[in-house]
Amino acid sequence: MSPDNNSPLVIILSGQADQPILSKGAAKAGFSVHCIASSKELPEALAKQPWGLVHNMRSFEPRQNVLLQQRLARNQRLSSVVRFVLSPDISTSALALVADCAIRQIFNLSSCMSGNLGEQLAVLKKTDSSRSEAQTLVHSQRILQSENPSQEYLNAVAEAYQSYPHDPIIRLEYAMTKFHNGENNEAGLIAKRVLQVESHNVRAMNLLAKVQFSAGDLDGSLRILETANKLCPGNPERLTLIGRVHTTKGDLTAAKKAFLEALDVYPPYPSARQGLLEIPLDAAEVEATVHILRDVMSEKDRAALLNKSAIQAVADRKYEIAIRIYGYALTHLRENELKGSIFYNLGLAYKKMGDSASAMANFQECLKLVPGHPNIKEHIADLESKSVI
Repeated sequence: MSPDNNSPLVIILSGQADQPILSKGAAKAGFSVHCIASSKELPEALAKQPWGLVHNMRSFEPRQNVLLQQRLARNQRLSSVVRFVLSPDISTSALALVADCAIRQIFNLSSCMSGNLGEQLAVLKKTDSSRSEAQTLVHSQRILQSENPSQEYLNAVAEAYQSYPHDPIIRLEYAMTKFHNGENNEAGLIAKRVLQVESHNVRAMNLLAKVQFSAGDLDGSLRILETANKLCPGNPERLTLIGRVHTTKGDLTAAKKAFLEALDVYPPYPSARQGLLEIPLDAAEVEATVHILRDVMSEKDRAALLNKSAIQAVADRKYEIAIRIYGYALTHLRENELKGSIFYNLGLAYKKMGDSASAMANFQECLKLVPGHPNIKEHIADLESKSVI
């Protein structure tokens, strides 16, 4: 059905078999409707600036549903789009996804297939229209403001809490601000109260785990995070927290796994990148990291990551790993200066291995790309003085 400019637009992401009934139900309540059958069509559809997005989870694999909502929740441009999901059953995992991804409402698919999707959307649209500006901001921005909340957001939470202390979302965000201000005990108490009412609220679990982590209870924090992760996998913030707990415990293998999983879901996530780069990586992990971050990391940053990892491998006398990483870097970097730096460091690695011929060859390659590279002539002279003529 073609969108009507005079009525709110709803995008329906659903398999084609369910589209006619869902579309008809929404249109009957006065909504314009645009149906799509694949998440690949979302960018073009969302450019139409819809009021709402309805996601029929029956049409896709469970992991696809989770990853899509986790990514949509972190897209700043979509913070004003109200998201809904349709599910064949309202399971604990489905409710956890709603809490985790700031989804406005979950509807029973069978009910919507009876033709009343539009009626339910209209009721919620009317309810939301009565919200204050501060309450609206908190509801729409809460995922984006999880780690480093702006002062504007903190002020909005305080204002909204004064008027809506029983709104569970406002209440939990108020607890988040308490944690942000160092009032951990009160933050933890509020999180526990939320969980008494909503045992599926994995966002409250995240906060409680942060409180436990800050108190030094690493095992308690990890138990909470792993429970939440089973209910709703794929949350990059939670996976990053898991990585940080494992890092603190000294289990770097588990930490790297968690950080890589977080970045696989959402590559731009800064805390996961930072956590991963603080840990020595082997060649395969470096390659996986660069691959995941290829669209969000500059070539200079990729070169720095590769160089850092290879230099650490050389320091640990893991020369084969270092050479593999440098080889990977040369394949994926394009700028002459960056490639020259890789050839230089590769030459140093071979020199430490005692392979003078390979060291010299790489130093010469460096000079071709960066003729004025500092220190390289000194190394070449050293190699030449040791060569047997």
